[in-house]
Amino acid sequence: FTRDLNLGQYIAPLVFGTVLAALIALVIAVPLSVGIALFIAHYAPKRLSGPVAYVVDLLAAIPSVVYGLWGFFWLVPKVGPIMEWISERLGFIPLLADYAPPAKNITSAAIVLAVMILPIITAVSREVFLQTPRLHIEASLALGATRWEVARQAILPFGRSGVISASMLGLGRA
Repeated sequence: FTRDLNLGQYIAPLVFGTVLAALIALVIAVPLSVGIALFIAHYAPKRLSGPVAYVVDLLAAIPSVVYGLWGFFWLVPKVGPIMEWISERLGFIPLLADYAPPAKNITSAAIVLAVMILPIITAVSREVFLQTPRLHIEASLALGATRWEVARQAILPFGRSGVISASMLGLGRA
């Protein structure tokens, strides 16, 4: 027997899955990237920041197919048991209750996308954070701010638009 389905009914679940995976990837990658970029730009010693920045930039050169193969052959078999464990232990949270295999697929896709966009967001954010005026940082320190307060009050507000732009560039790759 045949059903009368239009093209939109076939495409809608695929579009929804793609958008959901990309949004979850951004939720994972942006805070991690901003933290790595802050560390490289303002906290790491010079002898460490150079090699770490080089490794992050090198990760951006890996083709998407390689990330996909890594996710398919290594990550997917690991995510299933983890998702079952989370569902058993944290099943009282409605979002995490009743584990079903599609959750493994969307989680794996989101993690692969997060790893794939992480170097792009980190590299752009690092360059933006390095452009923070030195006087803003010194003024904050002169007022008695800790290094974390300097990052929160001087560096992050200055680099907010750059982090948003970096996120959009990363989303373009995702």
